[in-house]
Amino acid sequence: MPCYENHDLDELATFSGLTPEGAVQRLQTMVKVVIHHDAMNILSLSCEGTNPGDTALVANAVAAEFIEHEQLTYDDAFTKLQDLLKQAVDGLNTSLGQLDKDYAEFDLTSRLTGDGINIPRQRHQAASQKISILVIRQKELAAELQGLEQELKQPGGQRPALLMLIGKETEGRVGSPSQQVDTTIASAKSVAEILFPLLMKETLLAEEVGADHPKLVSLRKQIEITGRHLDAMAGLGPQDEKGEPAPTVDFITVYLSSLRSELVLLQKQQAELQAYADEQEDKARDLRADEHTRDSFIRRIAREESLLEDVQQQFRKTELPSSMGGVTASVLTEATDGDLVYPKLPQLLGLGAFLGGLAGLVIGYVVEMADRSFRKPEEIVREFGIPILGHVPFMQEKTLRKTSRDVVVDRTVISLHQPQSRPAEAFRTVRTAVCFSALGKTHRVIQVTSPMAGDGKSTLAANFAVLLAQSGKKTLLLESDFRRPKIHQLTGVDNNVGVVDVLRGDAEVADAIKETELEDFHVLPCGSRPRNPAELLTRPEYEQLLQVLREKFDYVIVDSPPVLVVADPCSIGSRADGVLLSVRLHRHTRVYGRCALERLRDVGANMIGVVINCVEDSDRYGYGSYSYSEYSYDRGFEDRAYFQDTDEVEQLTV
Repeated sequence: MPCYENHDLDELATFSGLTPEGAVQRLQTMVKVVIHHDAMNILSLSCEGTNPGDTALVANAVAAEFIEHEQLTYDDAFTKLQDLLKQAVDGLNTSLGQLDKDYAEFDLTSRLTGDGINIPRQRHQAASQKISILVIRQKELAAELQGLEQELKQPGGQRPALLMLIGKETEGRVGSPSQQVDTTIASAKSVAEILFPLLMKETLLAEEVGADHPKLVSLRKQIEITGRHLDAMAGLGPQDEKGEPAPTVDFITVYLSSLRSELVLLQKQQAELQAYADEQEDKARDLRADEHTRDSFIRRIAREESLLEDVQQQFRKTELPSSMGGVTASVLTEATDGDLVYPKLPQLLGLGAFLGGLAGLVIGYVVEMADRSFRKPEEIVREFGIPILGHVPFMQEKTLRKTSRDVVVDRTVISLHQPQSRPAEAFRTVRTAVCFSALGKTHRVIQVTSPMAGDGKSTLAANFAVLLAQSGKKTLLLESDFRRPKIHQLTGVDNNVGVVDVLRGDAEVADAIKETELEDFHVLPCGSRPRNPAELLTRPEYEQLLQVLREKFDYVIVDSPPVLVVADPCSIGSRADGVLLSVRLHRHTRVYGRCALERLRDVGANMIGVVINCVEDSDRYGYGSYSYSEYSYDRGFEDRAYFQDTDEVEQLTV
């Protein structure tokens, strides 16, 4: 808005007749700004409009307003920043001054030294160190005393050896009793050094010459004299006239007594030092609160000083740009009259052709990928891997109307009522493909099923069984769809007793089989409705029933539920000689058919082939010959055709 008002843009033809708000909105759409990545301080401003002269004026006005706005914004922001930093410095100075004052008051009343030292704690530490030294010395004296006492208790203990040991232990010890007898100990050492070789020589000579040899006797006399002299050297008192030592106190006994006295003295010193250390520790604990308070003051003052230094540095940094003049912005090149950028006819035509072709390709690809229906029979064979045995067209109302509604057998069994019709001819093609195939003679028990409900499997089973009976084959149509049985409705037989009663053991097979008006065509209906249809089909009795019927009839056609709705068809597929799959063409045929075949093959079912139902009227069929064109799915089927199982359009429930 300031750009529009301050630069008289309302006088331009571009903004003629617009309100100020509308003019500002148009101005925003006209102006574009680009930042140069190689030079971040340079902006390129462009303006697009219908008037080349107005675009130049608008661009120059926006540039001038931008420079003025940036300068004002920088000055305002810079001033606010300096004010905030100055307020922070003042606040920190006040806080730091108060902390210094509080710390000074605390220091006057504190019992700590000027350096914050806790004297009782230092005294306690020194006393603890001395106690440790005394404890170590007590351990040493106790060990020495114990060793000497044990040596004296040994029978025949060597006193010279003890004297040498005492001299070694007391060597250099200030104030020990051994300082008074250094000469005696030295003499004892000399005598001991002479006595030990003599003893060794005595032992060796005794082994050489015997116990009474003169040389050995002389050596022993020498050893005796040396020993007496050593005993004399151990005494501290004077000698008598004969040179023998006078009775005196034993040095070893005196030394042991001195060790005990020193040990008692050390224990007393330890007790006194321990009492002193405990006293100083109590005093140090009393000063702990002062230590914590002093440490807290020091940390707070250091933190405030560090924060103040940081804020002052930031404040000094803001003073430098202020002295240099702040932000400077200028127009490098003023805008001139603009050039035509849109529309350019050659570019539009080329772009339109490219986008149109690309859109056509994308739409065609999407349509092709979304279309999952079959277009040719070869696609079905290639997808399912089994042959197509026939193509059954719609049963039109005008075709079914030719059959009276009063007949016992349902009108959809068109092979019986209208054997010359196109649907009957299609079913006859299926019969021919099954009976005259390479395995036609071994396919005696044939299961008829479909992927989903409404695919025409019951009508296929009924018409297929009728055509087999018309060809002279003794045929039985077996109901195995216990959830929604339809065979008794299609054939018009009594449903009081049926296959369920036979499996339960409530009826015989012969009583449950019903004859029809068509010779060689028999029906075994459902009978009473079971609560456990899946369990009945997995029982051994069902397999035994199929074996009995295989022996009685040339063909047994088994009508079973859809494969993808319930698991019952898979229980039958492994026991039947072959399986016919009835498929209705629609957009899910590919997916449903593949899933159904995978389930049947997993249980080891022998797939005979697939029968295509619901072929469009455009697929030309006739008696004696037929041809087909591409298949398509009829979405209006329910409105204009009658298919075999009107109730199968609904989803089956387990």
